[in-house]
Formats: sequence, structure tokens, C-alpha cells
Amino acid sequence: MPTKPPAVLLVSENEKSAQLDRRSLREAGYTEIAVMTSGIAAARMLAGLDAETGGFVPGIVVCAHKLDDMDGEQFCAIVREHPLLLGLPILLITPNESEAEQLRTLGCGASDLLGRPYSVESLKKHMDALATAAVSRHKLQSAAKDVDTAAFDTALATYGILLRPARQPEDYFNVGMRCLREKRWNYAISAFEHALRNAQIKAEAELGIAAAFRGKGDMERFKAWLARAAQTFVLARRWHQARTAYARLLRHDPAAKNPFLAEAHRLIRENAYMEAANVLVQSLSVIPKGQTGDRFAQVCMASADPEAMFKALERTLNREDAYLGNEIRQRLEVLARAKDERARQQAAERKWELSRKMAAQKKVTTPPPAPEPEAPAIADFGEEVHEDAAVTGEALPEPQNMFFPEDEAEDIPVLAPLTRTEATSDLFARQPKLNEFLSVVKLTWRLARRSRKKGE
Repeated sequence: MPTKPPAVLLVSENEKSAQLDRRSLREAGYTEIAVMTSGIAAARMLAGLDAETGGFVPGIVVCAHKLDDMDGEQFCAIVREHPLLLGLPILLITPNESEAEQLRTLGCGASDLLGRPYSVESLKKHMDALATAAVSRHKLQSAAKDVDTAAFDTALATYGILLRPARQPEDYFNVGMRCLREKRWNYAISAFEHALRNAQIKAEAELGIAAAFRGKGDMERFKAWLARAAQTFVLARRWHQARTAYARLLRHDPAAKNPFLAEAHRLIRENAYMEAANVLVQSLSVIPKGQTGDRFAQVCMASADPEAMFKALERTLNREDAYLGNEIRQRLEVLARAKDERARQQAAERKWELSRKMAAQKKVTTPPPAPEPEAPAIADFGEEVHEDAAVTGEALPEPQNMFFPEDEAEDIPVLAPLTRTEATSDLFARQPKLNEFLSVVKLTWRLARRSRKKGE
């Protein structure tokens, strides 16, 4: 008596796409067939987590390349995480029979691969080979409580996204959106973080992370990620999404940094004035009307050439915003005058600080004590002066009365004697008489200058 073929669970994208595979299975001799489109629901049914199965226990699973909520490779990886489903035969139908496709799906957990298009004979050959290796799973539900299914539960929660290192960022994003709808906040954050690698969906992934943190009640991280999303939209020149994200952020944080102004400042540093002007104009709807002129004028003043930046703004503004150009011009003039005034004040402060330091340095620095002369300071003129005085018989005048009347001698402050270098001259050393005359002139000038400084 021939053995009855095992029951088959056919997992496909939808009922319509499953019709061809179901008809082929019946022609191959497998008549007990159940069709499911959700990989999660199918995995739960195989693990015995759904009580209402109608007594249907499949012996073989036929899985299409794409399912309603995941692809076939993910489904295989999830099923293999359950200890009691390791021996369950799974036939994965791939898009083609190429070697590259088989290598790509290698290691996903499928027992066998069948490429499209296939013949009924080829399908029957693969199914019969799997049927001989099928094991009874009627005791699965009673035995499940005795095994560790933590890895399987995690795979179900994340739709198996972490089981395949070759998963694309778009797949992570889709899983993150599903986890958001199911309020699995931590799983959603993990999935969206993997999706950040794709620049095209980076901003959407940041919005997803922000939504997950808000669901968790962490408003600070919610606002931080929402700000990042707004900035990413601006960098991608997706103006509508950027304005929407920033307007939403302002409702929760009125003091949030404007991503449009930040991008305009970056472009100004690169002297890209026209592009910066375009970014500013795109932000008109998210800046309060009373603050627009002042904000734009400040951006112009931050450039190396404020007038050139203002001209770029004028060319970018629409005709209906002509009044805004006049407002920016007025504010720009006010800011320019304020900038000049600050520059003058800073220059005056620097000058005052320099003079204060010089005065303090003079007060601290004292002249070295002069050595006590063995003779009056006038004797330091040189030997020639003394010889002439001895020849004429005239007495040398007292040092303190050389340039002032006798009745003012008492008012003259006492000065330290001059050194020989200060009092003499060697400009004409080879002509003694002329050199003596220059020494007298030099001494006279030195004493007069010192007396005047001391009197001051």
C-alpha cells in the first residue's frame, strides 16, 4: 500500500500567485495543501503558537521567493531559529536556476532550492526527496515548553532582519515601519539604525527613530532625531519635507536651531552666495514674519561680502517679496553701523589696555643704582677739560648751578650723575678740540633733558 504524501504548507506572496504552485503540487501527487501569505503567521503556526490550526500539521513547506511581509530567505532563517523546526523540510522556489541565485540564497536555511520556471516532474523529484526525510511533528506543541525559543522569538519580533548580514537598508526600513505600527519601539529603533546607511532613505529612517523614541516617552531624543531629519532633508534639497519636519519640531521646541539658516551659513563660508540665497528663500514659511528681515540680514553680515550676499537675495526673492528686500536692506545698514561701532570700541579698548600695560611696566622697572663717584660729576668730562681748567686757573662750576641761576638752585631736583658714556663723545676722537666741544654739547643736552623729565 503506497504511503500517503505528507501535507504541504505553501507560503506565497498572495493567493493569486500561489495558484500556479498549488496546481503543480497537486499534479505532483500532493493534495493536502494549505496556503498562507504571511511569513510571521506561518512561522507561528509551525511553532505551535497559534492554537487554531484545524489539525493541519504540514510535513513539507514550499516557500516562494517573496511573501506578503518578508522574503523567502527571511522566512527560512526565522524557522531555523526554533530548535524543534531544524529538521523541517523547506523547498525554496527562487526566481531562476542560476548559480549566482543559488549562491545568494545559500545559508538561509532552506533544505532545497528550485528555480523558476520549473516542470511538474522536477517539482515532484524535489518533493519526493524531501518527503523521505520528513519527520513527525505531532508532539511539537507539547515539547515546545521544554526548549529554549528565545532566538526564535527575537527572530519573529524583528522579522528575521538580523539573521542575514546581506540585508539591504530598504529591508531594515520596512521592518522598522512594521515595528512602529506594532509599537515595538526598541526593535523599530534597531531596524531604522541599520537603514541609515542608505542616503536616499536616511531622513525617513531618522524620522522613524524619532517616532520610536516619542512612543517610548523619551522626548529629548525625539526632538534630537527630528532635528537631524530636518537637517538631512535640507541637505538633500527636499524642501517640503524639511519644512514639515522643522515645523513639527518647533511645536515641541520653539528654540530649535533652524536647519535652513545653518545650511546657508555653510554655503556662505564656501562663497556660494546664490545657493545660500535659495536656501534662505525656501525657509520663508517657517520663519515668523517679524523676524525674517533680521534673520536674513544677520546671515548677510556673516559673509565676507555682505553686499554681494544681499544682491543674491534680491535676485532670488519673488516680486511679491520685494518689501522683504527693503526690510533686509534697512536691517543690514543698522547691523553695519553697529559692527563699525563695535570695531571702534574694541580698538579703543585695545589702545587703553596697551597704555595700561606700558604704565605698569614703567612703574615696576626702576633704574639701577648709580655708583658713587669719587669726584664731582663734572670731572667725568675727560682729562682734556681738567687740563684746560688748570691752565686758565678758572674754577669748574658746581654741577647744580650749570644751567640755572643761583636763586633757583634749591628748587632743582637732585639727579643721578651721568656716566662717562653719556657725558662724553668720541665722534671725532682724532680731533681732540672738536671732540671736547661735542662732549660739552652732549652733556648740556643730557642734563637739560633729564631735568625737564624730572620736573614733569
